Amino acid sequence: MLKLSLPWVQGRGAGLGNELVPWCRAFIAAQVLGGRCLPPAFGLNQRRYGRHFGTSRFDWLGHRVLRAVLPHVEFTEADYLAHGGGDVALALERFVVARGLRQRRALLLTTQGMWGGMAHLEAARDFALATLYGSRFAASNLLTIRQRLDPALPVVGIHVRLGDFGDPVPPEAYRGRFNLALPPDWYRQVALSIHEQMDGQVQFLVVSDAPAERLQGLTQGLRCVFTSDIPDSDCSDLLALSRSDLLVCSVSSFSVWAAFLSEAPYLWYGPNLTPHEGGWQSIWGHEPGQQAEGSGTNSALAAVREREGSLPGRAWAVAAGGAVPTQAVVQLQARWAQRTTDLVRYGVLPEARG
Repeated sequence: MLKLSLPWVQGRGAGLGNELVPWCRAFIAAQVLGGRCLPPAFGLNQRRYGRHFGTSRFDWLGHRVLRAVLPHVEFTEADYLAHGGGDVALALERFVVARGLRQRRALLLTTQGMWGGMAHLEAARDFALATLYGSRFAASNLLTIRQRLDPALPVVGIHVRLGDFGDPVPPEAYRGRFNLALPPDWYRQVALSIHEQMDGQVQFLVVSDAPAERLQGLTQGLRCVFTSDIPDSDCSDLLALSRSDLLVCSVSSFSVWAAFLSEAPYLWYGPNLTPHEGGWQSIWGHEPGQQAEGSGTNSALAAVREREGSLPGRAWAVAAGGAVPTQAVVQLQARWAQRTTDLVRYGVLPEARG
């Protein structure tokens, strides 16, 4: 039996965060089908991700041959919604059963696009981590980054996206929009706010597509480590951000992936968020699909409105002025303090009683 699942690439490819979404969806489809998942056609990608994942420059030709010779089925956003939405593994199971795909001996299932958001990819989170860690340059780069960091200080990861984004715009123009460069002064004020609340006992890991010299205004007077001089650092940068004790996000899919792969608290540019009744905010709540009954955003709003007061969380909105909420810094401090009570890292615990 030959059943393949493939994240279909039509054009010149996209950034790593964008490529990972259909790749993870194709991985889940392969598990549902009992087949094999192939990587995207990185040969079409001008960022040369094929070097990271060991794929051929001509992989796109092989993909087109497969599509020409194998029975082909595409799993689209419309299919996803028609089969229940939510967890894509469940939607794919219904799709496979409805189409009788398990009975086929040969099949190529393709999927493409950024639709669905991160929540529908929960079943592929470990796959994404394993794939990134297993990429060609990640292990050595992560060791280099580790050697630059002070093991005695917590790490705040800052993602500054500048190179291929437009210039910063007024705060009110960010609402509901991605792929815009955030104001450099916002990053600076965020870092200073954290530095002051931590009494200087903190270090910043700055990941950016801009060279370190362009970021001097952001980092002056702060303890900073850069990765911009490390070659082939796409995967290692993403992993390093995800391993930080606190993450400062840009408005990009790269930062979304870092937050998704992390368990740490993270900060988001407040003016980018969509307001909802009761003082709640969301990233994608402005989209028509998230305004429909039963959407992820509306389900979350319904859940929080059933409970009085604020709920504990790991995401924090930071206003344009850059003042970081005290609770976010408390989470950073607590996360760091846990290491002194982690037994397998030579930590200590109080004596058990009772």
